[in-house]
Amino acid sequence: MKRHFPPLNALRAFEATARLLSFQQAARELNVTHSAVSHQIKKLEQELGAALFARLGRSIVLTPLGKRYYAEIHEALQQIERSTLELFGEPDQGDLTVQVYMGIASRWLVQRLGGFRQRFPAIHIELYNSYLSWDYERDAADVGIIYAEEIDSSLAYQRLFQGNLIPVCSPQLFSNGECESLEQLLEKPFLDVSESPDNLPHWLSSMGLERDAVSVISEHDNHLLALEAAITGAGIAIVPAFFGCGDIASGKLVVPLPMTAPERGTWYLVQQNANLANSRAICFSNWLNRELMQDPVLQQYIQ
Repeated sequence: MKRHFPPLNALRAFEATARLLSFQQAARELNVTHSAVSHQIKKLEQELGAALFARLGRSIVLTPLGKRYYAEIHEALQQIERSTLELFGEPDQGDLTVQVYMGIASRWLVQRLGGFRQRFPAIHIELYNSYLSWDYERDAADVGIIYAEEIDSSLAYQRLFQGNLIPVCSPQLFSNGECESLEQLLEKPFLDVSESPDNLPHWLSSMGLERDAVSVISEHDNHLLALEAAITGAGIAIVPAFFGCGDIASGKLVVPLPMTAPERGTWYLVQQNANLANSRAICFSNWLNRELMQDPVLQQYIQ
């Protein structure tokens, strides 16, 4: 019986496009033209007899079948990479500076870096936190885990996910860590985050509510301080799921009511175009995507 195995180039083009949800960014990552990626995807869809992407104006989304196929192909390509490294050696040795927000670093990333060090002992990860802005600082870091509503065309963006804003609080704030209704939730005090002033009003407006629907008892400079206050039982914080998932997993925080609002921006791994061939950055990118996919709490609140 003839084996049905699509061309590897087509699979690589599909995996990159599905991960980035962009033909242009996939082409940049693979160092080929936009039309070459589009041609490979079209050829693959014809061979499989099924649509893998749905075109929505200028953007694309995976079809349900495409999502299932991506999960399988992504893991298969990762296994090829792991086998190659195990048999033929590790990537270049040296440092890799990763820009990351303090809340993500302390609540999510540092707990996982031990696994990266075991996998790639020759790569030294140095974390860099910017206190100036949310933007990627190209002169300070090799790659950045960044949230952005707009992208800089001079940089390379690898889409990680689009998240949701979620309410988090101490389990002690409600009986059994859950409330029975939105009305009961709104009776509790809320905590604001001054570095993201639109989060609370955006979350409220998604339910048709105004800012005065809640009582804000205190304002915190950043998400990390707001999370610390929420853990003490001070009130409810509206935060991006990426900031809250670590404390939810540890049981320090709960989502008392599954009322979410989509974030306006997207989470990316950002780097300079000249750095795309850096093997240390490639290894970190692949490892990061695996960790995100394997986080059961985060996966509930992203798309």
